[in-house]
Parts: sequence; C-alpha cells; structure tokens
Amino acid sequence: MMSGIGVLWGMGVIPVLAQPQASPAVPAPPPLGPLNDDEFRLPLESTEAADVDRLIPLLASPDYKQRETATASLIDIGAPAFAKLRTAYEQTDDLEMRLRIEQVVRTAYLNRYVFDRNGFLGISLAPYEPRDARGVRRRTNIESGVRVTQVIPHTGAAKAGLRAEDVIVAMNGVPLAGTGRESTDKFSDAIRQNPPGTKVSLTVVREMNTLTLDAIIGRCPEDNVRKVRFAGLYDQVSERFETWWFKYFRAAAKSDDEP
Repeated sequence: MMSGIGVLWGMGVIPVLAQPQASPAVPAPPPLGPLNDDEFRLPLESTEAADVDRLIPLLASPDYKQRETATASLIDIGAPAFAKLRTAYEQTDDLEMRLRIEQVVRTAYLNRYVFDRNGFLGISLAPYEPRDARGVRRRTNIESGVRVTQVIPHTGAAKAGLRAEDVIVAMNGVPLAGTGRESTDKFSDAIRQNPPGTKVSLTVVREMNTLTLDAIIGRCPEDNVRKVRFAGLYDQVSERFETWWFKYFRAAAKSDDEP
C-alpha cells in the first residue's frame, strides 16, 4: 500500500514523519524451554478444527495433488493441529499417512521455533552514500538510510511496492540510525526481530519523492536461517525435535506388528 507522497526540493530536509497508526500486535514465538507437551494444548479455532479433520484423511489420498495440498494446508495451520495429528498418527497403520504426518509436524515445529523467529522482508541492501560515483553530492539531504539493491519477487517488499534504488530512511516513523555497514546491519536486525505477519511502515525516498509503504513481514527462508548466524538455533531445534517426536508420537503409536 502506498500513501503519503511528498516532494523534496533541492537540499530540503525530509519532512517530519507523522506518528504511525498502531498495528495489531502479532505474538512472538515462545522461547525454548524444557521439553513438554505444551504444543498439544494450543487453541484451535472451530473452523480450523473442522479443516484439520477434513485434511488429515487426504494425507493418504491416492491423488498426489490432494496429498500435497493437504500437507501444505496443515503446515500453514501449524502447531495448533498437533493434537489431532497425534491422534491420527496413533490410530493409523498406513505408512503414507504416517510419513505425511511426520512431514507436517516436523515442518510446523521448525517454523514455530526457528523460522518464525526471524522475519524476512525480501530485499538486498547497501549503505546509502550521500555522493554518487562521480563524487557529486546527491540532491536529497538524507542523514542516514539504506539503499535497496534488489527486491525478491513475491515477498513482503515486492508486494509493498519497494524498488531497487529506493532509499529507506525510517521504519514505523523512527529514522534509521548509523552510517555505512552499521546502518544496514541495524535495519536488518530490526526486520528480523519482527515475527511473520507483522506490518511495518517504511518511509522511502524515491528520486525526488518521499513515500510511505506498508509491508508485511514474511517467514525467513530456510537458506537464510541456516547461514552461520542462525545455524546453531536450527541445529538445536532439529535435534530437540527428534527427542520430542519419539516421546509424543512414535512411543504412543500403534506398532506395525499389532493386529
């Protein structure tokens, strides 16, 4: 969404930003604690409960597209579906059903404890330089900002209308701080700290105009999370999942040898 277009004349300073409207709070993922069965007590709305009941049998459908669609839909519902998925896992001896349930639960578990902890906007950044390649000072008087060098398609940034060469100068009405690499690091950290689904307001300078763009933070892709910076968390949660899965699913499941 685009709003608040203004014009910068000559060396004029960027206008004072209006106080942004508060967006509904999105709860952050819970911190890692002792291994327990808290995930099985998460609330599930009645409509979602009906969807889960409808989708679980489709995990064993003879139609591949139905299996894939049901898997993706259950992953989107996430951890609140674990209780029903565990019951289905305990009661079935269908191998395809069990493998699909494990895939859904594993992915949703990692989303809950890893990927949802790191927001993703979908841009590549460089520090804003007040002078161009020829050394000529740019016409806009930007004290601090980050320059967008690439926008990844289908991400929150792309949907908000961000473009390459835009300069982001504020987020949620707060001017960006720092210069050089410090400015990009601080902005990237601020984005990562927002859980997926959070709406952020970005003040952008595009050529001679200032724009206000509203972007929805997305889920951090696995490739980003598994970089060195987050590899420890990913490995920790992956190892934790194996113990959790055995305790709450495999140990209670009907044995293949049972009648």
